Amino acid sequence: MSSTISTFLTSLSSTDKAVLAAGGVWIVYLLSRSNGGPAPLPPGPRPLPLVGNMFQIPQKDEWPVYEAWAKKYGRPRRDSLPVNTFVTLAVLGPITYLTMLGTPMIVLNSLKAIRELLEERSATYSNRPLMAMKELCDLDWVLTYISGEPHRVRRATVQRYFSGPASVKHRHHQQEESRVLAANLLRRPDALDDHIKQHTSSSILLGTYGYRVSGTDDPIVHEMERSFKQAEELNGPLAFLIEIGPNLKNWPNLLSLSGFRKTVDEIKHVFNACRVDPFKRSRNMIDDGTAVPCFVSTSLDTISSETSLSPIEVEKKEELIMDCASVMYAAATDSTSCTLRCFFALMALHPEVMRRAQEGIDNVTETERLPTFDDWERLPYITAIILEVLRYNTVTPLGLPHGVAKDDIYDGILIPKGSMICANVWLIYHDPEIFPDPYSFKPERFMGENGARGREVMNMTWGFGRRTCPGKQFAEAVLFITVSTVITCFDIEPKRSSTGEAPTLTFYDGFIRRPKPFPMTIRPRSDKWAWLLDP
Repeated sequence: MSSTISTFLTSLSSTDKAVLAAGGVWIVYLLSRSNGGPAPLPPGPRPLPLVGNMFQIPQKDEWPVYEAWAKKYGRPRRDSLPVNTFVTLAVLGPITYLTMLGTPMIVLNSLKAIRELLEERSATYSNRPLMAMKELCDLDWVLTYISGEPHRVRRATVQRYFSGPASVKHRHHQQEESRVLAANLLRRPDALDDHIKQHTSSSILLGTYGYRVSGTDDPIVHEMERSFKQAEELNGPLAFLIEIGPNLKNWPNLLSLSGFRKTVDEIKHVFNACRVDPFKRSRNMIDDGTAVPCFVSTSLDTISSETSLSPIEVEKKEELIMDCASVMYAAATDSTSCTLRCFFALMALHPEVMRRAQEGIDNVTETERLPTFDDWERLPYITAIILEVLRYNTVTPLGLPHGVAKDDIYDGILIPKGSMICANVWLIYHDPEIFPDPYSFKPERFMGENGARGREVMNMTWGFGRRTCPGKQFAEAVLFITVSTVITCFDIEPKRSSTGEAPTLTFYDGFIRRPKPFPMTIRPRSDKWAWLLDP
């Protein structure tokens, strides 16, 4: 949601501005949607006429501003309170209310509010916004964008193969790919970004399509990267206006005038290619006998065994498998790549953490082998490092926006139907009451009994309620075997300036907090690891 607003404010062309002005015809309609019932709306900054709070929302790093608003516009609870509780509750502000062209946006700023709404009332808060764009671009098959029964069916299909006991089936190729990454770093340590992209792409494509990526110039990877760029258009300025005024999607002349029709057609083309082409490649490997067990091959075998199915039923089931497979790449690679890039930079900046982790691994492996999944439970500090990387840089600081299916009352205030809900995950992960000294990198905060609460809170990384990531266990396994392998094999140091200063870890603006290039030196701990990786 934050990238939607930022894009809106920075990318308006003259034509887009004219279209926005045309959207003014919706004002009467929008105003009619405002609350007139007995329950008050949540507190928040005073909106401007017509546009609401659109121009008050910062173009980057929104989460600290939301924190400031939560304190400024907090209010006391309505039930009886101890005498000295008023000020404390007034500055917490668990919910902040904003509007954009009449559409409510609600930011959840407390762990309690997030859990009670997105978890305990998940049936009401599991929709996705941007439904008009989904219709325009024919994306009613994309798991991330859909709601209701289609979402439930696809999510259950993915869960059956990527979570629970089924997730263990992927560990062999996940371990292999961690070795490939380490071998690539031995050969070309200065090409870290390329190696991470190849590693994350191959890990998920092997599990989904049985397809190993040969490099960053792989055609499948190239097509998937194009889909990422096109997906950003789904949050562009006209896309947002179309969502606010739903009937605008039926104004073909207006869409053609703005050039948006061309964008819509390109999104359709790219997404369809990402849906169909990898599936066809996987099916061809099955037909010529070169396929390895994966989500597509296993699912197609299951369909083939159901002899009572009609041809139409078989076609529908195969399309369902195609739909589910296509979203796994986008869901897994971008966030995992960001996390691994941060991991490398943070290890360079915190050599004491790296040394402690190496000592722990050496005690388990006796420096005679690389770590395996059998070592996971004996390497709690590796898990702590991963959790601290995820916390220190929250990849999606405001989570993925949810939609409200119906009017709801929470703590005496109204959450209107159709509101876009954002959880300020960044604020929770930097709350000193939960994570003391939150702006320091301290993996030990997750160790032992004292770290139990922090470990439990970090489950928010994977989403909420019915929108929790169905590939959570798959992703956790990739991170464990990758991080433990890299720590075993390498020392990482920052490339310092001429004055001896270490570089700073910084990030690009956007919905996903991607790290900027960080200069570092990666070298093997000893020649032994080269032999182990490539005997």
